[in-house]
Amino acid sequence: MFFFKKKTAALLAASILLISLAGCGEEEKEPYVSPDFSNESSNNTEYEPNKENASVTDATYGDAELMYDAEPLDEAATEEIMASATDALEAGAYGDGIYYNTVAGFVINVNETDWAFYDAAGVAKATGLTEEDVNNFWYGYKTTKDAETSYCCIAYDKNTGSNIIVSYVNPSVTLFPEITSDEYLEMALGRYENLRVKRVKFMGELWSCLDIPADQNPAGRRVCYAKKSGDILVLVTFTMQDDQELSAAQGLFTRIR
Repeated sequence: MFFFKKKTAALLAASILLISLAGCGEEEKEPYVSPDFSNESSNNTEYEPNKENASVTDATYGDAELMYDAEPLDEAATEEIMASATDALEAGAYGDGIYYNTVAGFVINVNETDWAFYDAAGVAKATGLTEEDVNNFWYGYKTTKDAETSYCCIAYDKNTGSNIIVSYVNPSVTLFPEITSDEYLEMALGRYENLRVKRVKFMGELWSCLDIPADQNPAGRRVCYAKKSGDILVLVTFTMQDDQELSAAQGLFTRIR
């Protein structure tokens, strides 16, 4: 019974991140409600991914875009960012249209683009949290140990409503602490048809990836990248609307050396 409860909690957590936050680029949307989700799908029970063979060469949906690899920052720029991030918290930091995250090792730059970042009130509204919840994490009064999911930033395209969510999942809260990024994304497979978790190259590193086509997701194409950083899962979730290309969002990312 204990195992069943833990497994159900794991499935619920994975599904929330993958099917919620559909309206992050739109105004006056109601916060999401946690979905009714179970582990009874035949797709989920029959699926056994071949992790040994999964690689950047066998992604089946949107290969060219999933292979997109942002160039790392040059050494001088990296040193400048790291110097300014000396006191950076887990949530990362913003400045002049740039969000940098030293835990995940990347920068998101929306300067001179149609993209913008939500402030704490916007993130709170989109996720169903309170503004205090968001600020407590952003300013270090709470850490990833205090919540199952912590939202670092949300960027959105002002024209299309496409969005990017950077978040952390702490598996030790309700999941198994040893869970891998592959296993976390696999928990949502029962909701979809003929999908697999792949290993793809993003910003020079291998990430686990679940690419959900628009015909299986009402909010549009959703691509979730996940990797483990210590005990924490780092998730970068793209939701693309109005047939906007994934590369338009990925191009905002630059890896910190």
